[in-house]
Amino acid sequence: MTHATLAKPCELQLVLGVHHAEVLRSFVREAALAEGIPATSASLVATDFAVAWQALSAIEDVKERVHVHLHVLHNEVRASFLLRGHTRFAQIIASLGGRLPQGAGISCRESGIDGWEILLHRNLAEPRDMQPPDLTPTAVTPTVVAGADDIVIDLAAKADAPGIARCFLAVYGHHYVHSDVFSPRRYWARVEAGELIPVVARSAQGDVIGHVALERETGAVVAERGEAVVLPAFRGHHLLERMTDRLSEEAPKHGLQGIYAEPLTIHTFSQRNDVRAGMPACAVLLGANPENFRPKDIACPTAGQRQSYLRTFKFVQTAPARKLQDAGPYADVLRQIYSRLGAEVAAPGQPQPTPTASTTRIAVNDRGYGIIRVEAIGSNCAIEIAQALADVHSLGARSVQLSSRVADPGLPLLIATARDLGFFFCGLGPGFAEGEDLLLLQLLTEPLDTAKLQIFTEEAKALVAFIEADRRAVNLRTR
Repeated sequence: MTHATLAKPCELQLVLGVHHAEVLRSFVREAALAEGIPATSASLVATDFAVAWQALSAIEDVKERVHVHLHVLHNEVRASFLLRGHTRFAQIIASLGGRLPQGAGISCRESGIDGWEILLHRNLAEPRDMQPPDLTPTAVTPTVVAGADDIVIDLAAKADAPGIARCFLAVYGHHYVHSDVFSPRRYWARVEAGELIPVVARSAQGDVIGHVALERETGAVVAERGEAVVLPAFRGHHLLERMTDRLSEEAPKHGLQGIYAEPLTIHTFSQRNDVRAGMPACAVLLGANPENFRPKDIACPTAGQRQSYLRTFKFVQTAPARKLQDAGPYADVLRQIYSRLGAEVAAPGQPQPTPTASTTRIAVNDRGYGIIRVEAIGSNCAIEIAQALADVHSLGARSVQLSSRVADPGLPLLIATARDLGFFFCGLGPGFAEGEDLLLLQLLTEPLDTAKLQIFTEEAKALVAFIEADRRAVNLRTR
């Protein structure tokens, strides 16, 4: 494999590595001479750059292709290299500055969210007898991945936003559902608006190596623990669990009653962390996202179908008894979910007359997931839900969720109506309706094999099995 590529007369592409220091020195010197720089100054600039190259190679065990440039401006020559990827080099700038000879300057700046540019400056009027510095590479100590005791979990600061963006790019590439994480400005605007409550994990060097945030809608008393990422090199320290615990402490301060998460079903890593964090599954969201919405470079056992998620939940404050109307075929499974969440179920009150009119609202996101929220269940709910279903389909929904309050007296009517239209069980949304709980049903427009889902706990497997059995029963009902 060719490691060095001459892109332009004064640009070189070279894989980072200490064994390429002499190649780099030769290129910088020859490029400087081609620009009319005196031989002595050209040699000094080349040596300056070799010092920085060896130092970076000593602390970074990566195979990144580096773009090397040479610039001549008036009486100054500048050599710079741009490193794409997710390495952090600011920590060694002070060390490099101390090793470079008098008259050589160094600066470092971020380039986008996934790169760093190192610039070395030298005035062309340097004394000709300047001696080059020692190139011994052992002067810089290699970076060592820290243990769990060296990692700090804390609330995120504004200065962490670029590091958070780099983490997501490293794990997901550019295919992450919340694109705001890639823009430090837009990301922090959401924090300041109260939409996000973020926590980060920092390495012993102060670099962001993990991130989790509570995503809160206006007026909601539950928030999603989402935007979770941990760099691969730092996995195995239960960082997601530790960050979740930190958010659980923070959530009540913001008036939240509970937090939920939506772990992937293409692996069990995040599900395992949710178990450790005391967040059992309360729903299974089938076909919620397109197939390609997943971490990059991870095998996908659910290939050929839309991505599905579990929904896990825990109360962060003592939960009052939950009011549950007659849920017919779903009564037992709902009580089992409540039991796992540590919530009592109160007997329903006196039956109330069902109103005539139903009220619904709909939404469809850009990933083909539609939501029908029944705000009030009336005697005309069959017509209302059928129209809402037609509307979300016309807007491109390929998977549809239907929800209604479990305390609504019309719940038995809604369940029967929804099953006639092809909806089957999805789960429970604790506190999702301004503190009240929602029954969640779902409908798919394309095949999905639940046997491909990777599920960790026996309770979650039983929930998936119940949903699959209900889907088959509904299909028979609607033929």
